[in-house]
Amino acid sequence: MRYVWLALSGVLLATSTLQAQQASPAPAVTLDPARNPLDALLVQWEQKMTSITDLSAEIVRIKEDKVYGTREIFEGRAKFKKPGLALLDLHRRDRPAVIEKYICTGTFLYEFSQSNKQVRVHELPPPKPGQIADDNFLSFLFGMKAEEAKSRYDLKVVKDDNFYIYLEVLPRTPADKADFQKAQLAFTRSTMLPRLLIFMEPNGNRVNWDIPSIDINARLNRNEFTSPTLPPGWKYVRVPLNADGAANPGNGNVEPRLYRPKQP
Repeated sequence: MRYVWLALSGVLLATSTLQAQQASPAPAVTLDPARNPLDALLVQWEQKMTSITDLSAEIVRIKEDKVYGTREIFEGRAKFKKPGLALLDLHRRDRPAVIEKYICTGTFLYEFSQSNKQVRVHELPPPKPGQIADDNFLSFLFGMKAEEAKSRYDLKVVKDDNFYIYLEVLPRTPADKADFQKAQLAFTRSTMLPRLLIFMEPNGNRVNWDIPSIDINARLNRNEFTSPTLPPGWKYVRVPLNADGAANPGNGNVEPRLYRPKQP
């Protein structure tokens, strides 16, 4: 299930609805933006992200498979509307009929599984007291507090030029190490918006999330983030939460029961 979060929230948002079942909160840190350039960058980034209410971004995702030597490109758009509404709609560049699509309504995450003509419905678990308000490393792009980012990840400014600021990100927790080995994030200096995210998966695969354009003045319609209409021949299936209330991994070993979501 963590890959679903990566796909949706990694490029788009860190909302309170995408909660991880963390064992314990990250240790507290103290920021000193007046003396520490990294702290100053994190504070600027947090201020910029928290001021955004609606967002629409152009997305190009390139994945390079180390084992098979393949290169796969998906492109499309990501949208976010506070509080907790999100959409990711991508298609494969060389085969446009192949899609990846996710819709977050704040209560449910709808995952389009094209291979078996299913819309998989993941219930979003409520947060637990004291836990970090995100599920994985990538979600810190849009909204994580500066203190949380610094306490959870090993961060370092590796390059700073007239156009971009490059930040190296290393995981600290076992859960984050299961998602990635190392990452690099480029901010556009003039806007403090993310421009490029590169991360290495544990198996050595490389994934680039390119964001050529971001419209932070978009006025999005809430109807874009409701339960989707099924394509002909498709069906809804629900992925139940685990016994502890965490999201089901969705590894395909358990067939989810048929589910008909409530209409808005």
